[in-house]
Amino acid sequence: MPTLLVPGQAPWMTVPDMIAYLRTTAPRRAYAIHDGLINEWGVKVLEGVLAGEAERLGADIRRLRPGESVEL
Repeated sequence: MPTLLVPGQAPWMTVPDMIAYLRTTAPRRAYAIHDGLINEWGVKVLEGVLAGEAERLGADIRRLRPGESVEL
């Protein structure tokens, strides 16, 4: 899959679920969305997990900062 928009937080999702989804779909790039309810510590954890998966998969996987955009 070329691009994936992955939930950064959801009441029905755990971090291991998000990691499994990224590994299963193996996108070339993925951006975390739906993270507005996460506090600053949660954002740091999310960014760390995404950076680890980006390195593991050799892909652009990250959280977009407020106001940042990408061409889909």
